[in-house]
Amino acid sequence: MNSYSFALISSALLLCISTGCKKSSSTETQPPVIIPVTVNSALADSIVEVNEMISGGQEANRLAQNFPASDFSPTGFYLPPNVTLKVNVQQLAGSKLPALLIGTYSRYKSKWNPKEVQLVNGDNIITDDLGGLLYLRFSATTPSGSKVKVRFMEGQKPVPFYVLGKTTHADWLKALDQLNDVPDVQLVSNRVMMVASRTNALAYKQEDQDQVLRIADRVINIEDSISGLDGQTAADKVNIHKYLMTETDNSDYYMVATWYRTAFFSNTLAAVMTVNGLGRDGWGPWHELGHMHQQGAWTWSTLTEVTVNVYSLAVERAFGLTPSRLKKDNVWTKMDTYLALADADRDFNGSRADVWVRLCMFHQLWLAYGDSFYQQLHRQTRQEKPSLANDAAKMRYFMLKACTISGKNLSAFFRKWGFKVDESVFTEIAALSLPAPATDPSTLREN
Repeated sequence: MNSYSFALISSALLLCISTGCKKSSSTETQPPVIIPVTVNSALADSIVEVNEMISGGQEANRLAQNFPASDFSPTGFYLPPNVTLKVNVQQLAGSKLPALLIGTYSRYKSKWNPKEVQLVNGDNIITDDLGGLLYLRFSATTPSGSKVKVRFMEGQKPVPFYVLGKTTHADWLKALDQLNDVPDVQLVSNRVMMVASRTNALAYKQEDQDQVLRIADRVINIEDSISGLDGQTAADKVNIHKYLMTETDNSDYYMVATWYRTAFFSNTLAAVMTVNGLGRDGWGPWHELGHMHQQGAWTWSTLTEVTVNVYSLAVERAFGLTPSRLKKDNVWTKMDTYLALADADRDFNGSRADVWVRLCMFHQLWLAYGDSFYQQLHRQTRQEKPSLANDAAKMRYFMLKACTISGKNLSAFFRKWGFKVDESVFTEIAALSLPAPATDPSTLREN
């Protein structure tokens, strides 16, 4: 540990005796650039080494996903407004240098996106009128193998910083008690970065933080699994980046997902920061993380809030939660009402079929063909990366893929559901010479 870290911890925290790191049975790897100090494992080190990585946008392109994940690393430090920050950067390999992000995506309405400052070799002197948590972004479309050492020298404040497998609950409570002049906290696992207000961190301080983070990791792993990300090919490896799950003070949003982040309004944090919330009542977070997995090729304009729940349902099943959301909310009855309409009145994209009724169609394909159907759909979409200009092209792509993956002519199924497409699509399906399914998937219901 460098002398600055020691002075900072000794003077500001008075934490002179290590409580040690709790050993974890988890096999999850630790975040690659965060090295907690040895005095207290709920604190980040002021010196980190960072390797250049592939950009979030490039990973999203590889995965054929709509939104890039969070291609930046948490530091465990906060910069107060109008305070001068001194950061030293030393090149260790290559010639590229990282950027410093000041602020968390969507954490505050007043600063929806962070300020991004390109760092230079040597000393960097930085101020920001709003301040915020600090992150390092070191990414490129084609990484060059660059590596740097970054020293946070002056101006930054440590925040309570929980790292799965490193931080003990006792350390977390001590940090929350003594680091009382910073507004936010950070929790980090193999797959997520959580950011919350100090207020909510205190409200949920008695939760099992290890378990919460493991559940978050499991949610993402399940959504990766239904996406066919089994690592068997380069295209089918999981996203290299973590997923940001941040509290937001913006009451315009209940929960939201977009580029680089998922965000949750302050009064919803029980669904993120508690074992029961994230593990049993976490449809909202599962849904938002599902948005980070959606593929554009088969998500036409009426499906943004539909195909996302293919992933939510997968988590619900894996967690063994019954009855399902569709059954509990009586959606199957609404679906039966829709399917009973006259042929001319059934329009899958029309007002008679809301997002939940449309979800039943996708779930019926799972009932008929299992996880493999969606795993193959994701894999083939990643391989083909079709350029589809409009809803009609996306509907055609999905319909043909559904038939070839299932090995069945699903024309009757799609007609039953009111797919209003050009008749040429059904001609293409017929030309595949596939047999009709023994059981029409539109007749399938949950037990």
